[in-house]
Amino acid sequence: MSDFGFLEDLAIQIQENRKLLAGIEPSLSDVNMRLHEIPLKRTTESVFAKMTGSSYDDRFSELEKIKKDLEDKKQKIEQLVHDQMDRFLSEITSKDIIIPLDPNSVIRDGKTVYKYRNDEKFENVFVILCELLGLSSPLVVKDVMLSPTEVVIAEKDEFDAKQKFVNSFNEIQNTLLIKKRN
Repeated sequence: MSDFGFLEDLAIQIQENRKLLAGIEPSLSDVNMRLHEIPLKRTTESVFAKMTGSSYDDRFSELEKIKKDLEDKKQKIEQLVHDQMDRFLSEITSKDIIIPLDPNSVIRDGKTVYKYRNDEKFENVFVILCELLGLSSPLVVKDVMLSPTEVVIAEKDEFDAKQKFVNSFNEIQNTLLIKKRN
């Protein structure tokens, strides 16, 4: 059984791993640039070193090893992020998902408002969810606004509000299931 607390932790891991990937890119780019330059400069640098009586430090093999290590690390993290995104998608589309809404709603400006239990916030869940849906936060589906802090339903009647919420979340899940298949 999946819940938003688990998804929040998973979303945090996804974002942290993406930051790691972003940090690898400049290093890999720098190593590739230096590897590209070595053959272009090798002859001149080695002849110059010989003429001046100093040694030429050809770092090509060292840079090749660094490049391979960075590429391996990048590949592992990319696979981890891919697996984590698959897991996120599977969990959020589960029919057994638990969304920890406080069952006591409040009517505000003619709308039914549900807060998350214990005033929890699910910022990271919504970052990933919005990314998957190609939308911005808060998510608005029909008359239901889902945000990291609350759910607001354009309905005063509590039963009708619950029905709209269930239908809207099912629509989100169905959209994600289509994306999951592709």
